[in-house]
Amino acid sequence: MSQRLSAITAFLLAIAIPGGGNAASPSHRPRHHKDLRIVMVDVEGGASILFVTPEGKSLLIDTGWPPGIGGPRSTPGAPPPPSSADRIAAAATSLGVKRIDYLLMTHYHVDHIGGVPSLLAKLPVDTFIDHGPNRQIPAPNATARELAFAPATWYPRWVAAYKGHHHISAHVGQKLTIGSLHLQFVAGDGNVLDAPLPGAGQPNPYCEGVPQKDVIGGEENVRSLGMLITFGNTRILDLGDLTWNKELQLLCPVNKIGKVDLYFVTGHGMNLSSSPPTAAFSPIVALMQNGPYKGGDAEVIKTVESYPGLQGFWREHYSVRYPELNGDPNYIANLNTQPDYGYSICVDITRGGTITVTNERNHFSRTYQARGQ
Repeated sequence: MSQRLSAITAFLLAIAIPGGGNAASPSHRPRHHKDLRIVMVDVEGGASILFVTPEGKSLLIDTGWPPGIGGPRSTPGAPPPPSSADRIAAAATSLGVKRIDYLLMTHYHVDHIGGVPSLLAKLPVDTFIDHGPNRQIPAPNATARELAFAPATWYPRWVAAYKGHHHISAHVGQKLTIGSLHLQFVAGDGNVLDAPLPGAGQPNPYCEGVPQKDVIGGEENVRSLGMLITFGNTRILDLGDLTWNKELQLLCPVNKIGKVDLYFVTGHGMNLSSSPPTAAFSPIVALMQNGPYKGGDAEVIKTVESYPGLQGFWREHYSVRYPELNGDPNYIANLNTQPDYGYSICVDITRGGTITVTNERNHFSRTYQARGQ
């Protein structure tokens, strides 16, 4: 854990002071940073993103897997590897976060909700956000293992977690302000925007000939919360695990969201999502929460790489299945090596729209400029 913490701290010092390596010691860092800081935590093909605003307000979207599931296997005689909650807590500590102001659960699949109980043992949470009740019912012939990981099993634990706390069941169109971070929900509980957002609504040429796709990977994917997040001049889009057909409802025949600057590739880069019309989002930077074997499907990688205007495609893991599609390793946080240190992709965004993305593994960094609203 100390190695992970020191690595993230080194990253933060590198981006906080021009020139990187000559930064002041951590004791001289200001309590609050002037920029928005984001850590896409490596939860091994699950999902977890931590935002910290200049005011010190924190938003955590999803919590990864339960301990012992979804991560690297421990070697005989070695202590168990860090869990998703361990890695989230390390990222929070490195950013000076002692409590999570808002915990947002996009949906109730175990790779998103599984870390909740163990995370709450490490960090208190003030406000819990979700799309409403679980909508995915186990099949009558579900195995014991399937039931153990089913949304119907995990959702009651979520309810128990938010009991006695502020709780929001968000709906499409609802807005939420967290410090200088502004969220607008564009999808949730199977609904999507009825009308384009201001400035959006342009015809989408990428819709032509695109078929529907009925494979959804579980009803909870359809119900995912999706958010357009705005900070200063930068537009950020996170659609959770929203499915292909729901993307088409948002994007065809017109793009109801408009262009974005930073895009978290939907559904871990699995081909249940990332339909060709998503090219209309035209992100400058794309970040993919894939694992070594999960997500990062070949079709999705090719689709994202074809986005017009894309300047940087960053990934959580090297793809073992498609090594020929990995590209420049500097843009991949975790290579196909052992041990797995669980490195993150970290982002710093100024109010003016300067976006700096850094690979925690090697401190490789690139800076981009948002289009501006």
